[in-house]
Formats: sequence, C-alpha cells, structure tokens
Amino acid sequence: MGLFKSAEERKLEREMEIRRGISNSKRQIRQLEKDEKELIKKAKRAKQLGDKFQLNFIKSNLKRTAFQRRMMERQILNIETFNQLKDQAEAHASFANSLQTVSVAISEAYGSVNLAEIQKNCESAIMKAENMSQMMDMMLEQSTESMMNMESMNADELVSDQEIDKLIEEEVVQEEAKAFEAMDKEIDEGLDEIERELGKA
Repeated sequence: MGLFKSAEERKLEREMEIRRGISNSKRQIRQLEKDEKELIKKAKRAKQLGDKFQLNFIKSNLKRTAFQRRMMERQILNIETFNQLKDQAEAHASFANSLQTVSVAISEAYGSVNLAEIQKNCESAIMKAENMSQMMDMMLEQSTESMMNMESMNADELVSDQEIDKLIEEEVVQEEAKAFEAMDKEIDEGLDEIERELGKA
C-alpha cells in the first residue's frame, strides 16, 4: 500500500467507516430489543409472584435498556442525515472541478476569454465546496460527541414509568388470555369425551 492515498481511496475508506458504524449500531439495537423482551418476561413473572422489590429492580433495568435503544436509533438517524449532507458537498466539489476543466477548455478555444477571471471564479467555487465538505466532516464528529453526551440524560425524558408498566401489563394480559383459551379447550374436550361415553352406554 502506498504511503499517500488518493482522494478516491480516502473517500472509499470514509464510506466504509460510516457503513461499519451504522451496521454496528443496528446490531446493538437488535440486542437491546432482545434484552427488553427478556426483561418484560421477568417483570411479568415478578408481578405474578407479588415481588415488588424485584419488579421495581427489573423495571429500572427495562427503562435503562429502552432508553439506550432509543438513543442508538437517534444516533443512526443523525449519522445517516449527515452522510447525505456529505454526499451533497462532494457533489458540489465534483461540479466545481468539472467547471474548472470546462473553463480551461473554453479559454484555449477562445483566446479572447479572460482566463484569469474564470480561474478566479472556479477557485472560489472549489474553495466553497471543499469548505462545505470539511464542515460536514466536523459536524459528523460533533454530532457523535453530542450523542455521547446525551447518554447522561435522565432516562425519564425518553421512557416513562407508565410506558414500562404498560409493556408489562400487556404481557400479563396476553398470557392470561392464552391460559383461559387453553382451559376452555380442555373443558370442551372433556365434555366431548363424556358425550361419547354416554353414547356408548
């Protein structure tokens, strides 16, 4: 590998790094979602047992897990948005480079054209495009730092106690409904068996 990398190689490395970061974040979100489901099951069990201490402990962990998942989702959205801005900045820079090439070609074809003025305008356009690209990179870094700072936010701002209670209650209601359904089925099967026995008699 050469000591100096081309602009295209640096661009490719940036794209790969961004995709790798988004992929890692999505993998963490899937794991957090799995953890949430497990915690809901444990909270349901603690509620059925009437163990308030364990229930509150599990609810606290569930709130923290849900908070982390939502923060990760926000971070992915932030990165994807700034990545689009970066693509736009690179497109502007590419346009400026093309404009410079066209300007030189026109100048060579028509000697009366003010090459110095065209060159000045092109350089100004390139500088603005490059500045925009640098600003997008800086904003991407700052947004990542901002997301990390937001980790210290109170989880109550994103996940309320009522929301956690609702998740647990829904799980309990679903399980009770399944239990009643199974009981009804067992009763129906018992009645059918009795009718068959009476029929034989």
